[in-house]
Amino acid sequence: MPTTHTRRDTIRELLSNREVRSQTELQELLEGEGILTSQPVLSRDLRALGVAKQGGAYHVVEEERVTPLTALRSLLRSSSPASHFEIVRCEPGAASAVARALEGEGIEGVLGTIAGDDTVLVVLAHASAGAQVRDRISNLV
Repeated sequence: MPTTHTRRDTIRELLSNREVRSQTELQELLEGEGILTSQPVLSRDLRALGVAKQGGAYHVVEEERVTPLTALRSLLRSSSPASHFEIVRCEPGAASAVARALEGEGIEGVLGTIAGDDTVLVVLAHASAGAQVRDRISNLV
């Protein structure tokens, strides 16, 4: 049975030399090369190789693919200016919960939060909101 590396190299080669329009077609071409694979494995291989369907056929895309902002229009809600930030540190794994709780506090001027693992970036509309966030955290620590 071929290794993942061998299978993916064969997929890359097939896509470079032929116009493949479906995963079923690609699966059949792989079988012709002596490589049996399932559709879910093939999908994972295509994703790992950075394959994209362009013009109705699969192609290995070497450059980083970035979805144009216009294609994400339905996901956007608003944009707000921010002149200040506040950093809140917490226990590992707790940042998401802390960020949601901070947003739930209703502190005027808190535009939003970004949670890492143990750090929350609080985006503020003005400096006084940062003071309110610091005061709230200080009262709890």
